[in-house]
Amino acid sequence: MYALARKTKEDSQRTRDLILDAAEQVIYERGISLTTMANIADAAQVSRGAVYGHYKGKVELAIAMAERALQNAPALERGPEEPALVFLKRYCLHEVHSYIEASSLQRVLFILYVRIDDTPELVSIRERWEQKRATIITQCLQAAIQEGSLAAESDVALYSLYVQAQIEGIFSILFFNHSFFNDDAAANKWEIAERLCAMGLERLTQLPR
Repeated sequence: MYALARKTKEDSQRTRDLILDAAEQVIYERGISLTTMANIADAAQVSRGAVYGHYKGKVELAIAMAERALQNAPALERGPEEPALVFLKRYCLHEVHSYIEASSLQRVLFILYVRIDDTPELVSIRERWEQKRATIITQCLQAAIQEGSLAAESDVALYSLYVQAQIEGIFSILFFNHSFFNDDAAANKWEIAERLCAMGLERLTQLPR
């Protein structure tokens, strides 16, 4: 009985994963408004009843899809002796990678920023993601002040917005500015991103106190 129950649970989880994978791809391509449960069932190659057996509707399904990707997102750990601003540079590049490099996380972030048509439940998930990013940046800046690499009177809230703008700006250059990235530049785009990030954080130490 235990083995049967375990197999049933594993089968159910496999079906759920198939449905979430399909939802991720379909909503990424079509957007939440143009996606139906039937589209997702077809993409997952399961019956509509199987989809409805796990999720009441596409919004609940999209929430589960988004939360799975964000919870499984690889965390970036700061080394025990790593200076705060060095880690902050690594973190900025890590965030840009998350938005550009093809992965489940990249697709879900694209959905949350482009494909959700202001669906309140999904907007809330996006806002929590942004708040988490802002918290990490703020903690890095506070640590940099404690280390003496930023002045004690630095405006942490302003600096945090500046760093977030750096992340979004570098992402936009790498993702949207195709005219700049010819074959040679494309091969070195992450080197360019790293240099932009370093320049931005160097400027951070020179901002008005």
